Amino acid sequence: MRPKVDFLGIGAQKAATSWLYQNLRQHPDIWMPPRKELHYFDRSPLYPSSSELASERLINRLFGTEPYNKGFMSRFTRGLARSIKDNNLNHARWALSYFLGTYSDDWYRSLFASGGGKVKGEITPSYSILNLEDVKQINEMFPELKVILILRNPIERAWSHVRFDWGHLVLNGPGQLDKVRQFIDDPNQSLRSDYVRTLDIWSACFPKDQLFIGFYDDIVERPQEVLGNLCQFLGLSVFSNDPVLNRRVNVSRVQDMSKEIHLYLSNKYYTVLQKLSDLLDGTCTAWLKESEEILNAAKQYPAPGRMMPVGAAHGN
Repeated sequence: MRPKVDFLGIGAQKAATSWLYQNLRQHPDIWMPPRKELHYFDRSPLYPSSSELASERLINRLFGTEPYNKGFMSRFTRGLARSIKDNNLNHARWALSYFLGTYSDDWYRSLFASGGGKVKGEITPSYSILNLEDVKQINEMFPELKVILILRNPIERAWSHVRFDWGHLVLNGPGQLDKVRQFIDDPNQSLRSDYVRTLDIWSACFPKDQLFIGFYDDIVERPQEVLGNLCQFLGLSVFSNDPVLNRRVNVSRVQDMSKEIHLYLSNKYYTVLQKLSDLLDGTCTAWLKESEEILNAAKQYPAPGRMMPVGAAHGN
């Protein structure tokens, strides 16, 4: 029998997916690859995400002149060095299979062969931006797949990613707001915060009982409860993972959000927050109220319950 994948973590980016990976892989009945983020289903260069796996054949990845092929070697050397540093022969073998294989659906399944009879899965936040056709393909491969999506206030998610890439963005000094706008409005970022699109596409392909929708806020406040709910969702016994449970993983730079940036993001994501509040209520409604408070304080919100016109905060 070909190995199957039991669950996928599909995001959102900067919403505790590294925490999720570190905790789930400690469960005695779960097997996850030694590498977080396999990027198999979003490998097409048409996606605004990492595409180093875009070329099916190794020779093209090694000698191709396309930007994604040029990036492959850097990723390969870093990944192999990491597995050697782990001093784990099985991890090194897995890394060689991951980087040097001929990519196909069967190859992807083979990456989980070491999991045996355990519950197997992986986490790649970029899967949240997949289009409908690719999610349909995932459903055809794994119809019983369980899908995990952790949502974070899109305003906070976007700002966290800005802080994470702070050095690359050279945000210190004049023109900071313009640089933040350019970064946030890039398709790679806009898609990652478009939770409504993600929910629409994945719920069209998988039934409700195969979708776990969690919240970053709950992980911060009640990590053990969230982990327990996830275990139950995966059909596993609840376990306590105290050494990793309260540890922050892959942390962004500490930097306060300026009022100017907060207002811009509140305006940008107001419509998304309204739709999320209608869909999911609870935590999402609290996010919407926070956004309304920012907009009302700046006198840039027309009236409670009304849609914010696009660009209204900047007079466009």
